[in-house]
Amino acid sequence: MENKSIIVKEKPAGLPESQVAIIRGIDASGRVVDLENQPLPGVTVKLKGTAKVVITDANGNFLLKDVEKGAELQFSFVGYVTQVHKVDGSEFIRITLKPSVEMMNELVVVGYARQKRAHLTAAVSQVSAKELTRAPMQNLSNMLTGKLPGLTSIQSSGKPGADGTALYVRGLNSFAGNNGPMILVDGVPRPIDNVNPNDVESVSVLKDAAAAIYGVQGANGVILITTKKGEAGAAKIFYNGAGVLTQNTAMPDYLNATDYMYWNNKARELDGLTPMWNAAIQNKVLSNDANSIYGETDWLNKIFRTGVAQQHNVSASGGTEKSKYFASLGVMNQEGTLINTGFKRYNVRTNLDVEVARNLRLTAGLAGLRSDRKWPGVPIGNQTEFDPIRQAVSTIPIIKSEYNGLPTAWQGSAYNVNGYAALTESGFINQTRWTMDTNFQLEYDFSDLSPVLKNLKVSMFGAYNYSNTTDANYSKYYELYSLNNNLDEGIVGASGFSQDNAFSKSASWGDSYLWRPQVDYSRDFGKHYVGAMFLFETKKSYSETMTGSKRGYVTDDPVDLSLGSTFGTTPVSGSHVFSGGQASYVGRLNYGYDNKYLAEAAFRYDGSYIFAPGNQWGFFPSASLGWVVSNEDFFAKSSSAINLLKLRASAGRSGNDAVSPFQHNSLFALASNSMVLGGEAVSQFYSISPYLYRNLRWSTTDNYNIGLDIDLWNGKLGIEADVFYKLTKDILESQGGNYPSSLGGYYPSFKNSGKVENKGFEVILKHANRIGQDWNYAVKGSFAFARNKVLSRIIVDNRPNYRAAIGESMGARYGYEALGLFQSQSEIDNYPAAPSGFLRLGDLKYRDVNGDGIISSEFDYVKTGYGQIPEINFALNLDLSYKNFYVSALWQGASNVDYELAGVFDTGVTSSTLYTSPFGGNGNSPSYLIEQAWTPDHTNAQYPRLSTVSNGNNAWQSTWWVVNGEYLRLKNLNIGYDVPENLLRKMPFSRVNIFVSGTNLLTFSHFKYVDPESPSVSNGYYPQQKTYSFGLNVTF
Repeated sequence: MENKSIIVKEKPAGLPESQVAIIRGIDASGRVVDLENQPLPGVTVKLKGTAKVVITDANGNFLLKDVEKGAELQFSFVGYVTQVHKVDGSEFIRITLKPSVEMMNELVVVGYARQKRAHLTAAVSQVSAKELTRAPMQNLSNMLTGKLPGLTSIQSSGKPGADGTALYVRGLNSFAGNNGPMILVDGVPRPIDNVNPNDVESVSVLKDAAAAIYGVQGANGVILITTKKGEAGAAKIFYNGAGVLTQNTAMPDYLNATDYMYWNNKARELDGLTPMWNAAIQNKVLSNDANSIYGETDWLNKIFRTGVAQQHNVSASGGTEKSKYFASLGVMNQEGTLINTGFKRYNVRTNLDVEVARNLRLTAGLAGLRSDRKWPGVPIGNQTEFDPIRQAVSTIPIIKSEYNGLPTAWQGSAYNVNGYAALTESGFINQTRWTMDTNFQLEYDFSDLSPVLKNLKVSMFGAYNYSNTTDANYSKYYELYSLNNNLDEGIVGASGFSQDNAFSKSASWGDSYLWRPQVDYSRDFGKHYVGAMFLFETKKSYSETMTGSKRGYVTDDPVDLSLGSTFGTTPVSGSHVFSGGQASYVGRLNYGYDNKYLAEAAFRYDGSYIFAPGNQWGFFPSASLGWVVSNEDFFAKSSSAINLLKLRASAGRSGNDAVSPFQHNSLFALASNSMVLGGEAVSQFYSISPYLYRNLRWSTTDNYNIGLDIDLWNGKLGIEADVFYKLTKDILESQGGNYPSSLGGYYPSFKNSGKVENKGFEVILKHANRIGQDWNYAVKGSFAFARNKVLSRIIVDNRPNYRAAIGESMGARYGYEALGLFQSQSEIDNYPAAPSGFLRLGDLKYRDVNGDGIISSEFDYVKTGYGQIPEINFALNLDLSYKNFYVSALWQGASNVDYELAGVFDTGVTSSTLYTSPFGGNGNSPSYLIEQAWTPDHTNAQYPRLSTVSNGNNAWQSTWWVVNGEYLRLKNLNIGYDVPENLLRKMPFSRVNIFVSGTNLLTFSHFKYVDPESPSVSNGYYPQQKTYSFGLNVTF
């Protein structure tokens, strides 16, 4: 048939029937079954290189017509290894699909090795590069949010170059020292955000006894990052790039000029004061007279903008089985939403895998990083009065931002400030950082020397890290034209930030190295499997810092320490040197029988410089068991729906030495004052630090876990569940308050005494399927709960009991129990003595818990809420594809978490928050805070009365200010399209992908004016970012 016409031709004479069949094609038919010879319906059978596709029926049968002899058929099904079969036309095609690598033989990175998932007996979560890069982000730590159950992530800032995420594995274990996990990149401790996310192959999290193999640093879990290696084959070049727009996720609206003057006058009336903003001033503000300093300014709009970022990555991979390589180059340039802030990062990485001789293999890696941070001279996010964000939110909106050629300010404010000028006139803070990381491994396989030595491998691993950081801070003197209270005139004065031009510079550098000889052995003896590993590891590190500063600079360009003036000033310099080391012996033994019964035992013997001789070494054992019930004969015969049922149990001990070193030593320091010796003053002498406790040791964490893994219906549904219990003992605590002051500080200042338990559970549900020929979808949901409780800690005589929090969670909030707002004078007259302030109608009242007639924090504080680390974390990953289109979404959230607005109703910039007190320091205020405040006409109010004067009573921590911090947010959304292969045949590309993506696009929470991951409501906090990305992935 051609052009709707039927053409009939005579069969050529003498043409054999078999050749006719070749011309018209072969009817390829067959059946697809699994390993148990059961039919597999729904398998996709595709003729490679074409769009021709059929699906197997309920009996696993298929028929594909008009297939040329020699063509290739591709058989694919969710949960099974894809197979390719070449058609020769001579037989009925029978295909047996095997369960996929993901189901049975996926290699999971664990401590010092890779294990098949089927052999795992511990609680280990892993995420692949494909899952990580669905939504591009600037930092690897941010990309882990919602991807690994049991891993809590909190991104507390959006500051360029400092917007990484704080990570916690299964909650908190200690109220002293660090609660963050140990992080290793290719087996070496390295910062997570030094890694280019595009270089990552996988990320694993060791959550239970599996972390004990890292001993003294494994108490808080371990994150293992593996970078990409080369793949044998023709060279492939990959490019991916994106342009990104960023905005603040949450920010309250502040009063405009008209509303500010109205509500400020209203508040002064409630204070019994005369209104400040009369009609004449209001007219000047609204008329925006060029000859007046008065005029309306939206200060937040002046300092914030839509940020722009771009990132580009090029990588190459290829080689032979004897020599493989991977190389990459990445560039990222980010402009912050706050003006005059930015960050640049350059990454380079090379990984080689070479067979240098028979059975001798060398793997080597080299990675480099350069980063440049740009900030104004005024520190950002430091929560001081000079923070430009604090200045902007607290400055009145009724003056112009500039007047008479100078930035403006108002002398009636707590400080002579201008947030916009602080960003543009205050100088600069620049940081440049260089790092170089190298590692190599030389491994010899003895398998060919003797059957007895089969799978015996000996290796030597070495690594070297170097870093160099330079910080330059130029604090520039600048002047402001300040409105003289409410008079229409001004004076020129210093900003208050710096009295002259000052410059400081610091340089820090350091290196570390690691050596690790290792022996590995694994062998199958019939139904028995045995594996063993032993290694010795030694690490040393060194760092040095030098600083210097001068004042009195007369020029801004160039700025250098050699150009500063010494007249009338004292140059400041300093230095610091540090050196430390660690040694470890590590061993592990694995046993398996008939793929049914699994066992593992491991130990680590650690030595650390942190503590005194006699307490420098510790032993950390672990053990785990597994039972693959689904491989039992009785189970396989009784259940066809369950493909995998495995039970796991583990127990182990790990340690935590993340405390300040050398606390067991007495330290000498040059005294800053003078002393009298022999009747003469001695100005230069050394002092000795107080007596310190020499029996200090690391805390230990005992970790217990029970879990199960289930796969059903050939991988269409997967379930993982774990229940855990952790007990941390010997937590290091200060006990200064237990000794009289007459001792002068010469007493044991620390003691190993604290004890904390942590328990919870995790559940993961996974489902994937195909609908018809073109639709594919996958759903993965996770839910994790972790709750800690303080079992014991030192009770100091002068510490209120609530501070000890025994029996409660670490970080739990405490304060007064608020009973509401005073609505009558009789309530005030009958109220116990207030904690502070003069009480009026509309002020907060608190419960006298112990009934002594006095409201005091020592006896009347109660638990008011959860801490800022959520006890519950949940996530839902959704993937949907249709032909060449796909959509990927990650919903992520948290619960059992609170934050607090305490301090909101205090006065002055120094004590106000982002939700600053009503007219604190006579500054501006968020609209919601004013419009929902108590007035005589609005007594059923959400917030206390308005005031322009100090009101400490309403600022106390209490139940009134605790906000439920639970939230649900659309963390990532990625929509993409793969250009069809047939359109690329004449181009140098094998794959072209176009995508748009976003992060933090939607957030549902109880308080819309603050991002739910914010560390506090201080107005020094740099808001988190909402991003919109437009990108391209190309493979050459």
